[in-house]
Amino acid sequence: MNCKQLLSELGVDKELVMEFFVVFSRFEFALKKAKYLKKKNGKAFPDWDAFSKKHKDGFNPKREIQLKEAWDFLKKEPPMTQIVFDGQLDFKVDKQLTGKFSLFEAQRAVRTVRNNLFHGGKFPKSGVVDDPARKTKLLSMCLVLLKEMLKLDPVVKEHFDDIELSRLLCD
Repeated sequence: MNCKQLLSELGVDKELVMEFFVVFSRFEFALKKAKYLKKKNGKAFPDWDAFSKKHKDGFNPKREIQLKEAWDFLKKEPPMTQIVFDGQLDFKVDKQLTGKFSLFEAQRAVRTVRNNLFHGGKFPKSGVVDDPARKTKLLSMCLVLLKEMLKLDPVVKEHFDDIELSRLLCD
C-alpha cells in the first residue's frame, strides 16, 4: 500500500494530517532550540514538561472561543492510549488525562494524538473501532492548542518561525 492509499484509509483529510505533523514536529524542534531539552545517552529530546511548568500560569484556555472549544473537547474526550490487554493491542483512556486538566495534560493529549497517528494504531484495519470524525476533531483541536502554546514563549515561536533554518532543513 502506498502513502496516498494509507492516507485515504485513515479517513481524515490529508491536508489536516500533514498540517498536524508539520506543526507538531516543528514545535518539538523549536522546543529543543529554545533549550527545552532533555539529553539521554547523547540524544536530544524536547522537554515538554519544562515548557509546561514554565508557562502553566500564562496559559488561559478561555482566552478565545476556538481555544476554549479545543480545551473542553480534550478534557471531556481525551485521546486514548494504546495498551496490551490479554496479549492483544487495545486502547484505553490515559488516567493522567482524566483528572484536573492543565497545560501539562493538554500537551500530553497532543503528544498522545501524535503517537497514535504516527505509530499507526488509528487505521481502520488495526482492529480499533474507527471514527474518522473523532480523529478529525482530535487533530484540529490539537492544532489549536499547539498554535496557542507557541504564543506562550517568544523564543520557541522565533525558532518555529525561522524561515532560513527551515530552508536548510527542507532542502
